Amino acid sequence: MATVSNWIDHLSASEVAGAVYPGVGSEGILVIVGIIIWIGWHVVSSMQESNKMNDIARRRPGKDDWKSNTPDW
Repeated sequence: MATVSNWIDHLSASEVAGAVYPGVGSEGILVIVGIIIWIGWHVVSSMQESNKMNDIARRRPGKDDWKSNTPDW
């Protein structure tokens, strides 16, 4: 079990070089990747919803069709 008795000496050691956790310095890249995934998710979900709405509009349901609503899945 590793123990640290003096954080100042530990963080200034050459083998540590200020790293307290793994992946130090990759936060900016991870934020950019997260934003790209977030925007991509919105684009994909918007396309899927548009396709579903276009399918419903193509079938041109009448005003009473909701009474016999059966899912397509």
